[in-house]
Amino acid sequence: MANVSNTKCRSFVKACLPFKGSNLYGELLGNGIYAVFSYGSHFPLFAHVGDQWYENGEHYSNTTSKQHGQAHPHTDTIKVSCAELKSIIER
Repeated sequence: MANVSNTKCRSFVKACLPFKGSNLYGELLGNGIYAVFSYGSHFPLFAHVGDQWYENGEHYSNTTSKQHGQAHPHTDTIKVSCAELKSIIER
């Protein structure tokens, strides 16, 4: 897993590559879903499933909002609740 600064993680996210930033990381899960998490697996920010990106559409702290902006794949996403995103990731 590559160690990258949060400001440089977007290229990893867009390519669905594993990375570890500062309290932010992305990984390819055993079920083939790529997910980006903030402060642990309890708070997913994004998930790539097939050809679709899903986004946690809930309100975050200022720090997590910054991470969200840094990691956003800059493509269309479907906004869902945190609970829905966890359910999608756990398929």
